[in-house]
Amino acid sequence: MIEIIPNWHPIWVHFAIALLITGTVIYAVFGWKARSGMTEPTQPLIVSRWMLWLGAIASLASLLTGYWASTTVAHDDLAHANMLVHRNWAIGTTVIFVIGAGWEFLRRTANKASVLSAALFLAGSAALLMTGLEGAENVYEHGLGVKRLPEVSDHDHSHADSTTEKSNSIETGEDGHSHVHATSDARPIATGNKAVVNHPAAKVAEKMAQAIASGNIGELKQLLDERVVIFESGNVESSLAEYESHHMKSDIEFMAEMNVEVLTRDVIDLGDSATVISRSRIAGNYANRAIDLVNTETLVVQERGGAWKVVHIHWSSN
Repeated sequence: MIEIIPNWHPIWVHFAIALLITGTVIYAVFGWKARSGMTEPTQPLIVSRWMLWLGAIASLASLLTGYWASTTVAHDDLAHANMLVHRNWAIGTTVIFVIGAGWEFLRRTANKASVLSAALFLAGSAALLMTGLEGAENVYEHGLGVKRLPEVSDHDHSHADSTTEKSNSIETGEDGHSHVHATSDARPIATGNKAVVNHPAAKVAEKMAQAIASGNIGELKQLLDERVVIFESGNVESSLAEYESHHMKSDIEFMAEMNVEVLTRDVIDLGDSATVISRSRIAGNYANRAIDLVNTETLVVQERGGAWKVVHIHWSSN
């Protein structure tokens, strides 16, 4: 199961949705009837409370496993932005239901529903629907956690043209993963002279590429300044810690599947700092998708305490 499901988040999510929505409906309907003197609420109220308590626990488990998933599932910048929206809705939803379930636990001996609890559970259900919509977009729009896509065959489906169009966009660089950099398989090629290859900043660029390709996180962190600023596809990561918690792992997973040819590399020497500009051809298969891109990498490297550190990275591809 672990090999099929990349994380346990989808399992807990379904329990949370079923328990919380059903528990809310029972609590609201029978609670309203009881307050109106229409029925005796004891059994339905007990059932709804247990469902809401268990649902709150499942919601907490979903939140924790969702965080784990966000750090282990490969994703690109667009998917990352949607993951943050999904996360924010999930946090708000969980807080609402935990508060409501906690209040009901404190008043568990009461034989009538609480208007406050009903309002919390109804608001939480609305938030849960938005959380689910954002989660569905993560999977069906951005392909998060999807290990295999259907092969395009000769079936005469009416949507074949749209599938082909999407496949073409992937090959032209609009694919879900734009984290493309020069890697260890590429040899530095000087467009000017040998001084480019031997320059400390160029060596740092090559070491950084090797660290990403081999998954050597320790080496990569040694090469990056703590305050490194990374520009990529319109997004910004403003520190090493932010990069490590967001895209570092997915970059490593992506580049492990790529073959790279460095086309050009130049160094602009500014004394105690230098700019390294590289263009590379990136090709391979990732998540059953053909990748064929030209990547431009700009590194600003500074000498600090006898060591050269990368203080700025700009990646772009087409």
